Amino acid sequence: MRFFKRVDAEGNTTTVESYSHTKEVAGGIKISRKEYQAFIACLPVYEPGPDIELWRDEVDRRLANLE
Repeated sequence: MRFFKRVDAEGNTTTVESYSHTKEVAGGIKISRKEYQAFIACLPVYEPGPDIELWRDEVDRRLANLE
């Protein structure tokens, strides 16, 4: 596996990527697995939103209150 990062105009890492192919990665800066894993570890934990059924129930409740 090969690891790359992309940086903004100020030099801040904006994204990291991993590839199993050997083709050129345009705009990518090669990094170590350790740097890749450190960036991923700092990302916020994704909290999924309410289930669609809860939203549907809320919309139905609000529509009923309009009548």
